[in-house]
Amino acid sequence: MSCLLLSACSLEDLKQLLNPPDSGNAVERPENLPDTPATFELAKKRLYSEVYQGHALTFYCGCSYSPKSRKVDWNSCGYQPRKNPERASRIEAEHVMPAHQFGNFRACWREPEKICGSKMSGRKCCEAKDPVFNTAHNDLNNLYPAIGEVNGDRSNFNWGEVPGEKREYGACTMEVDESIRRAEPPEYVKGEIARTMFYMEKTYGFRLSGQDRKLYAAWNRMDPPDDWEMERNRRIAKIQGQDNPFIRLYGQDPELIRTGKNEEIVEKPAQPIQVQTVEKQEPETVPVMPPESLPMPAEAAEAFSCQPVKSCSKMKSCAEAEFQLRHCGNTAIDGNNDGVPCASLCRR
Repeated sequence: MSCLLLSACSLEDLKQLLNPPDSGNAVERPENLPDTPATFELAKKRLYSEVYQGHALTFYCGCSYSPKSRKVDWNSCGYQPRKNPERASRIEAEHVMPAHQFGNFRACWREPEKICGSKMSGRKCCEAKDPVFNTAHNDLNNLYPAIGEVNGDRSNFNWGEVPGEKREYGACTMEVDESIRRAEPPEYVKGEIARTMFYMEKTYGFRLSGQDRKLYAAWNRMDPPDDWEMERNRRIAKIQGQDNPFIRLYGQDPELIRTGKNEEIVEKPAQPIQVQTVEKQEPETVPVMPPESLPMPAEAAEAFSCQPVKSCSKMKSCAEAEFQLRHCGNTAIDGNNDGVPCASLCRR
């Protein structure tokens, strides 16, 4: 700005100072944003190799996949392709808050010709000119490994309740209704989705509607963070320098966390959800019965609950898996329909 102090400063000099070359009206990245991966390719690499190391399960359907080939094992979860087996065979990085949704908050997405000066799509313009968009787009807190077909079917549809229990992926209870552009996730991931949407609003200012906040508040209550969600949050914080406070501070009012008023409250990390396990006492002689006819001990019925519906990876014992299958109708955990849920727990 020293030019402004000199009488010899030309009009052209002033234009250069006020409108630097190739600025493209790009928004400077605020210092308080997380240090997300520089590119989407790098974000996917770190998501699969670091965040999900030792936990190679797809988000919506709980299917196992190979960390190296990224191929999905349908038999591990009872998945059945709807119409695209090729895309269903691989995992993809799913944006829980779609790029289309948060992109519409950015001028580069709404007015690409004005920002970029050429006939460029909103997405391409934002990728070229908007550091805030790129930071949000590559944020690991908003990325989850998902079956490619489910990711494609969900598209950029809003989250909500889908009437009629429309299920088209075998044992996976993900529901997508193209006619109303809405998707309803399985019960056991609704809390993760809610806390992710809260995080994106607080971190980047991508405002949610009042109706959406009420929906996500209900999902947040019904599906609290489990051990894996909290571990995932810690791993991402190590990479990006910031975590998702709606996970770490679970139990506080999400509205207080969003507005920052929770800072007046003593921050207390959320404790892992403890599930009481019941030791099964066998009599001296036990008649051999098929798994589906075994009675559930009364103690187990009191110890466990049908809310939330869980995947095998979120259960602590075979007794809990048996309760979910018999009392809650959670058939997704019995992929081969042999009456024995969660083979990793009940066939040791």
